[in-house]
Amino acid sequence: MLAVGSAIILVLYADPFGGDDGTRLAASAAPTDKPVNDDGLFEEPVADPSPSPTPTGKRLFEVAAWSRGSRSSLDRAVKAKAIDEVDFDWYHSRADGSVQPEGESLDLLARAKSQGVRVLMTVTNRKDHHSPFDPEMAATILATPEKRKQHIDALMKICSDKGYDGIDLDWEMMKVADRDRFSSFVEELAQRLHTEKKLLSIAVFPKTSEPGEWDSQKSEDYKRIGAAVDEFKIMTYSFSGPWSKPGPQAPLDWADEVLSFAETVVKPGKISMGVPFFGFEWVGDEANTAYLRDVLKLQEKYLVETRRDAASKELRATYQDDKRLDHTFYVMDERALEAKLDLVVKDHPKIAGIAIWVMGKEEPGFWELIQRTFAY
Repeated sequence: MLAVGSAIILVLYADPFGGDDGTRLAASAAPTDKPVNDDGLFEEPVADPSPSPTPTGKRLFEVAAWSRGSRSSLDRAVKAKAIDEVDFDWYHSRADGSVQPEGESLDLLARAKSQGVRVLMTVTNRKDHHSPFDPEMAATILATPEKRKQHIDALMKICSDKGYDGIDLDWEMMKVADRDRFSSFVEELAQRLHTEKKLLSIAVFPKTSEPGEWDSQKSEDYKRIGAAVDEFKIMTYSFSGPWSKPGPQAPLDWADEVLSFAETVVKPGKISMGVPFFGFEWVGDEANTAYLRDVLKLQEKYLVETRRDAASKELRATYQDDKRLDHTFYVMDERALEAKLDLVVKDHPKIAGIAIWVMGKEEPGFWELIQRTFAY
């Protein structure tokens, strides 16, 4: 169930990535390349090619987070001194080797850099934020050294021209046949970035053995990729979702097993554990992303029963609506987040830190809890 579940969620997600609501579920909204801030106002892009300042957060672990452009979340994280890196999920690869921006805001990028936060550009193998990951597009780029170089040239130009500190590669759902070619692409991209003293980060599927059990796991060679990149972000979430019965995002024993395996093939100092800020609500066989705030609102109208899931420490809530339909939630609250952070502190003290999906969907107090738990 785990293997199937983890595969499917990342097909559907637009934000380990999704829609503007922090999910990866398909939506009908059309993509736009116009930068929009939290107030819904368009922003004029302003390039800033200068390097970002060195992060100054005094924590035992580094904190990276993906963002679609939440200015308020960035400000809260910076105020709490709980963020080192933001990966702006604004770019999509194209089969012809070009790169398509979506939602890019160079003003927000400059704001992050001015506050001492490292900034990376996340690039996906998707048409847009609301489309599935496209293995065929990736295969076309990976097919020959010439095509790989063409795409790397396009990525490097954006990275340099717009002042990013590096690239965060989020290609998902790739073919098993492309395993070696993908590793070569990662190695070639890393070499180019390192020549310009920039970083390469990668988001990878969780697994507990090589080559893995299903295609998306098998397409990622942990050893080769891990040796090439600077940051190895494991998507330790989406254990349960629309493809499964109600369940948690990240059971602690499972996340522990995934990290323990990764540490045997990748330098622990490169590894980050994926941390979800989202959960799901199941109604019958359907499931949609949900958050603690949704449960709290429903308590005003329905008799909502809550309990703590033993495997993940996530909050489980159930109720029956006016149509007598049963609803089941698994959502993140401070207790659930603290348990995942404690797993890093107590059981994986040598890894780099955490990678959060997604900024803008945190509950009050999340950033402060992260800083407090990871503080020296």
